[in-house]
Amino acid sequence: MEKNKKVLVVDDNPVMIEIVKMALEGDFIVISASDGKEGIEMAKSQKPDVIIMDVMMPNISGIEMLRLLLSDDDTKNIPVIVFTASHFDPSTEMIFMVEKNVKAFLRKPCTVDTLKKEVFSAIESSHK
Repeated sequence: MEKNKKVLVVDDNPVMIEIVKMALEGDFIVISASDGKEGIEMAKSQKPDVIIMDVMMPNISGIEMLRLLLSDDDTKNIPVIVFTASHFDPSTEMIFMVEKNVKAFLRKPCTVDTLKKEVFSAIESSHK
């Protein structure tokens, strides 16, 4: 896979954004947003190949962001990986996983290999 694939990381924790950037920047162009509102704007303007996003964020939450992405023709087909440290009951994961653009639901922390594998898989699935 060519290195010009773009990953948008949306998380209100700047340390988490840096960790994901360090994990992925050897393989991808990594851009970031610090909340769901900025994430929507970046998704529209930057057209990333995949979005990694948190659930609990200010301004627009993860589920709201996901639904806004799905309602827009320009962003509805961008694959999404939900990446959260929040402790939810299994029904929360199911709310996300029923959405057609959600390709994985990962809990923080996870290994770099797991994160990379899911990003590669999400990009691959969107090009079939």
